Amino acid sequence: MQLIEGVVQNYAWGSHEALAQIQGRPAPTEKPEAELWFGAHPGAPGVLLDLIEADPEGQLGQGRTRLPFLLKLLAAERALSIQVHPTKAQAEAGFAADEAAGIALDAFERNYKDDNHKPELLVALGEFEAMAGFRPLVRTAELLEWLAVPELDFLRAAVVDGDLREAVERTLHLPAQDLPRIIDALTRRCRDVAGQDQGWMGDVADLVVRLEEQYPADVGVLFGLLLNRVVLQEGEALYLDAGQLHAYVRGTGVEIMANSDNVLRCGLTPKHIDVAELLSVVRWEELADPRLRADNAGVYHTPAEEFSLCRIDGTGQVTGPAIVLAVGDTAECGELQVESGSAAWVPAGEEATVRGKAFIARPGA
Repeated sequence: MQLIEGVVQNYAWGSHEALAQIQGRPAPTEKPEAELWFGAHPGAPGVLLDLIEADPEGQLGQGRTRLPFLLKLLAAERALSIQVHPTKAQAEAGFAADEAAGIALDAFERNYKDDNHKPELLVALGEFEAMAGFRPLVRTAELLEWLAVPELDFLRAAVVDGDLREAVERTLHLPAQDLPRIIDALTRRCRDVAGQDQGWMGDVADLVVRLEEQYPADVGVLFGLLLNRVVLQEGEALYLDAGQLHAYVRGTGVEIMANSDNVLRCGLTPKHIDVAELLSVVRWEELADPRLRADNAGVYHTPAEEFSLCRIDGTGQVTGPAIVLAVGDTAECGELQVESGSAAWVPAGEEATVRGKAFIARPGA
């Protein structure tokens, strides 16, 4: 067993305080800190990557050559881009097409960075706000009727007809010169009514206002009307499978995902947007409640084969290969003292008792 440190990723949407506070460092930090990566990803090389490359079967067990997941501490102060991830088959086809077209891996217009899918699970460490999955259309129709913004008639017509794809296509194909006028009308109305309704519609109106303040005249603001607004409490989770449109809005959490950099975006971003490709990947289905809770043993059950995540608040057991991430005060992993915001690596075949507040990340079944 060995202590490992996370690699900080400084993205614009990150926090100047949250990750530093978890680790007991001075805050605010000079740059926004969005993520701390724990794993063996080439984008964040470290001790664990070196260990696995030197002895893959000794570290991971027989038949494994690479760690199939990436574990993160994530802190969002601003909303992330509205995005979706492909299935494995879609990723393989898309990556092959980009390669055949001769598009450089770091090119602005590149859609697929690799040939893998990217199922992901996020567990809140406190109140965490996100947009995840399409709200049932009957509720969105109710919302649009309550807002009564004439500039949104194009959207309301598709929603009332029950045509989810048409609603999204109309939104993404709005002429660029019309967007500022439409979004301005919407946000002015939302400012007026946000305090009038203490229920979910008032909360959505408030979200729209905040999104517009962060991303003025961005088409992604309109997706606040179509996607579920979800507020997680500590220990609650979101599982996001291929095809589910989503965006994290604010908060701190532990995230685990399959190793992939494949992201297709449609708003709240200056990055590349390929509307046609995104429309081919999105799953056109409503999602009433995207939240996920752990079982009595603290395990979050998902269909993902690449990872398994367990939350410990007290005492638990770990069998390697696994990463044990401390998120409260100092945790114990066997004889190791793991400081908050740091982790321990447990190689294949080793076992340990974990004490404290921590997450155990392992390859899935």
